[in-house]
Amino acid sequence: MEAQEEEGKNDHVLRKLQESVDSNPDDASLHFNLGVFLWEKEEQEEEEEQEWKEKAAEHFVRSAKLNPQNGDAFRYLGHYYARVSVDTQRAFKCYQRSVTLNPNDSDSGEALCDLLDQGGKETLEIGVCREASEKSPRAFWAFRRLGYLKLHQNKWSEAVQSLQHAIRGYPSCADLWEALGLAYQRLGMFTAAIKSYGRVIELEDSRIFALVESGNIFLMLGSFRKGIEQFRQALEISPKSVSAHYGLASGLLSLSKECTNLGAFRWGTSLLEEASKVAKSTTCLAGNVSCIWKLHGDIQLAYAKCLPWLEENWNLEIDEEAFSNSILNWKRSCCLSAISANYSYQRALHLAPWQANIYTDIAISSDLICSLKEDDKHNPNSWQLPEKMSLGGLLLEGDNNEFWVTLGFVSDHNALKQHACIRGLQLDVSLAVAWACLGKLYRKEGEKQLARQAFDSARSIDPSLALPWAGMSADTHARDPTTDEAYESCLRAVQILPVAEFQIGLAKLALLSGHLSSSQVFGAIQQAVQHAPYYPESHNLNGLVCEARCDYQSAVASYRLARCAINTFSGSILKSHLRDISFNIARSLSKAGNALDAVQECEDLKKEGLLDAQGLQIYAISLWQIGENDIALSVARDLAASVSAMEQASRAASVSFICKFLYKISGQESAIISILKMPKELFQNSKISFVVSAIHALDESNKLESVVSSSRCFLASNEEIARMHCLVALGKLVKQGSEHCLGFENGVHHLRKALHMFPNSVLIRNLLGYLLLSSQEGEDAHSASRCCIVDPSHSPNKEGSKSVFEILGAGAVACFASSMSNKKFSFPTCRYPCMSGLGAIQQLQKYHNLFLLCL
Repeated sequence: MEAQEEEGKNDHVLRKLQESVDSNPDDASLHFNLGVFLWEKEEQEEEEEQEWKEKAAEHFVRSAKLNPQNGDAFRYLGHYYARVSVDTQRAFKCYQRSVTLNPNDSDSGEALCDLLDQGGKETLEIGVCREASEKSPRAFWAFRRLGYLKLHQNKWSEAVQSLQHAIRGYPSCADLWEALGLAYQRLGMFTAAIKSYGRVIELEDSRIFALVESGNIFLMLGSFRKGIEQFRQALEISPKSVSAHYGLASGLLSLSKECTNLGAFRWGTSLLEEASKVAKSTTCLAGNVSCIWKLHGDIQLAYAKCLPWLEENWNLEIDEEAFSNSILNWKRSCCLSAISANYSYQRALHLAPWQANIYTDIAISSDLICSLKEDDKHNPNSWQLPEKMSLGGLLLEGDNNEFWVTLGFVSDHNALKQHACIRGLQLDVSLAVAWACLGKLYRKEGEKQLARQAFDSARSIDPSLALPWAGMSADTHARDPTTDEAYESCLRAVQILPVAEFQIGLAKLALLSGHLSSSQVFGAIQQAVQHAPYYPESHNLNGLVCEARCDYQSAVASYRLARCAINTFSGSILKSHLRDISFNIARSLSKAGNALDAVQECEDLKKEGLLDAQGLQIYAISLWQIGENDIALSVARDLAASVSAMEQASRAASVSFICKFLYKISGQESAIISILKMPKELFQNSKISFVVSAIHALDESNKLESVVSSSRCFLASNEEIARMHCLVALGKLVKQGSEHCLGFENGVHHLRKALHMFPNSVLIRNLLGYLLLSSQEGEDAHSASRCCIVDPSHSPNKEGSKSVFEILGAGAVACFASSMSNKKFSFPTCRYPCMSGLGAIQQLQKYHNLFLLCL
């Protein structure tokens, strides 16, 4: 019923329009309106609809003849010739006439460009768009079409200008924003490209291309987490997108490398496991693409290098077999991953044998497999697989300097190493890694001067390379750096590249320079244990670091792991190494309060004849701890009997120990008598001088005056002299005080005189401040803070000493309390500038924060 009514209305309108045309046959607008009505008339039969369109075309022709300036008539005629009569030439002319009359006509313009595009007339299409855009700034269709064409021709700058103008007319067109983002990306304007792609995703969140490309840009900029997020979103929309899978695996690999460089090996391993799964699934989607197999090989190779040995909670009694199996299983996992990487590289090479870099990848993975399997590659009469694969890459690209350096790294022939590195430098003299490789080779050969020159060249070219810094720290004899300088250089190398060899070297230098308790050394040696658990020295150094941090139980466990490692993985075992580790175990057991086990360790060494001066000291202390004083004194006598045959350093340590040990067991008088009986030559050492002076400071009869006077001549540095002045001041406190009070005035007087000689001595200043604060008068409390120096490099954490922060804090409180002692007044009465209660609290908080920063 409704259809009939509608049809009736259409017929009525048609009759009215026909009558109007018949009455005014020269009216162009009437012909045009009738033509539009007939064109838009829909019929069920295709033949009838075509008949109506032919009649409409007749009226459009009549309208165009009567009014040649009516571009709409030419547009409809173009539609007729293009879609109904299929006369391309006439359609082209009609569309062209319509665009000429009205450049803003997007329908005619798009249709005209489509015809030109189908005919392959791209130049003419660009000309039409440029002409329309020049005639009218609102011809947005022309700017859009021109932007797409310039994008197709890789003319990125011109494309950006056209697309930016087109977006003003079509601000919600996702295609335009996507094209603009691509143009920005190709121009290197990554921030603008990310914004454009972000706009695309806002308009249509299912755009795979925008998600993938923005993810690629984030990876390029180092924002790996954001890139991974984009690829995950793309995979939610299209789970089989190869580019999204590839990007996600690449992002996870890059993020894992970032974690590895920060020392987060377990986190990096978990990321690599996920990346491997993604890359493997990508090979199932596109197994004939070489780069996908190469990416899978890169992930597996990184996993083999990153996988840490998971240290179990070993008890004090360690199962050597379980420890060995744990390390072997770890090495097997690393080896399997390296083999998988090698297999993936071979698949990539099979698909793209012209890719020279894949040969070097196979060489690197093969070299890692050989090192994990501990194969004997030192056969001078045959080429090894890593060397052969490196040469394969050089056959394809003989002028690639990086390939020559790779050959130098994987080869075990020193002559070939040198030749490969020198050839790489001939191709590029600024190749820092080649200089570093040469430095490492020369140092191994004992050519210290050449090694130093090579490392200097590498470091001057690329200061971010780790190997030259490590080489500088190890090159102590040729360069004569201080221990602190060597430590700083090695620390720099570890921060750049956290590998086990550098970390072990850092711990060794920390032992020499007194930085064992540093958190940086602790983190480094923990990582070294995770990646070199088969090195006994990594466990031994870990024990020393734990011992320096007063974690004696962990130290004992690490030392015992070191002993297991040296028994299991060292080919030739030196008794001296086992002896040193046993000494470390006994010492840590003694410090941990487990003296019985320490005595047992020493007795085992005694049975084997390995108990030297250091061991006798530990043995004596342990016996004293369990109450065996007589046996302990007997051990001390044995130590004293062997003093004359010792070297100077060992002799000084032994004599100092004997003096302190006699004082602890036999008391002050007995120790003084024994010291007086000793030969005067034994006291010609600064370390012994401090021990004897400490005993002399407590002796009111001054029996050791002559011994102390002669020994003080051997104080070498200003620091030692300052320490001795502090000891003398403490002695005056004891000797020149009364029965109920220490002689603070005498001690303060001596320190003030010493301060004139050593005004920058932190030790003297802090002790003077402490004595001023401790005096009964309390009038000098305000001076304590002026004496003390806050020096982060000064370590105050020795037993019995007060830190500068404690002294300053106590001084602030004492000054405020003493100034408020007069209850008649509600304000401080101190004549010196004194802090209010709130100021004192703020000062204490400041000192507390400084103390935490220095820890």
